Amino acid sequence: MSRPPMNTESLCVSVSQLKTFMGCPRKYEYRYVRGLPPEFQPVNLAFGTTFHSTAAFMFSTLKLAGALPPLEELQQSFFESWKAAASGPLPLQPDEEGDVVWDEHLALGFKMLIEFREHFSGLEPGCVKGIEQPFTVDLHDPVTGELLDEKLTGVIDAVLVDDGRPTITELKTASKKYGPDQLCFDIQPTAYSFAGEQLGLEGAALQYVIVTKTRKPAVQVEHLRRDEKDVHDLLHTVVGVLKAIDAGVSYPVRNWQCRGCPFKSACAAAK
Repeated sequence: MSRPPMNTESLCVSVSQLKTFMGCPRKYEYRYVRGLPPEFQPVNLAFGTTFHSTAAFMFSTLKLAGALPPLEELQQSFFESWKAAASGPLPLQPDEEGDVVWDEHLALGFKMLIEFREHFSGLEPGCVKGIEQPFTVDLHDPVTGELLDEKLTGVIDAVLVDDGRPTITELKTASKKYGPDQLCFDIQPTAYSFAGEQLGLEGAALQYVIVTKTRKPAVQVEHLRRDEKDVHDLLHTVVGVLKAIDAGVSYPVRNWQCRGCPFKSACAAAK
């Protein structure tokens, strides 16, 4: 199994690719190496993408127009994005048994936006420094210091200024609040902290803004810290994953996530 180049100039690996391989090497193979078409789109992924696009619209409006858009405009943006997701070429499928109820997800998104907009109601236009900011940064071997051929790529949801300090902000939608272990061991904020130093954001703060998909949505804000040891561990992980991919490592990981895997039929039929 060879690693696919993500562009014509260099090999790139994203945080999403790393986490996919760490979660299930076979899923990585099907998605990134073989390029198998997915059977469906998980509804949680479609919902999260819709919420992110609406959040980007909110931050862009604040930056350009000097004020947050009215709640009705945010909800209209969500409606249009969610309608496009629901009518796309891939059917939506929930993680659990049952049908995707379009109106229920729409109503939930509307309620979440009320809390989300209220949380950022005091944000000034000048505090929005970046929206969906892509990055491609160098990687190195943490043992030898050798620069890798591969680069780390990703997208930072927002760069906001808080008390004069740039803050790398990652937005999440989740069925419940994140726990301490989930926050502590997630490689994504470590990768963003590492990338931030190469993007001129050295010393930037890190925060997760998690909007819960509960009956009464809530906004959980977690300020995270990542140090040199965390970055060292991340680079060890990257090097190890890349070596495993180059060696053709591929095997299924059976767990609850299989229910929502868009390659589950192909995996079940594999010898």
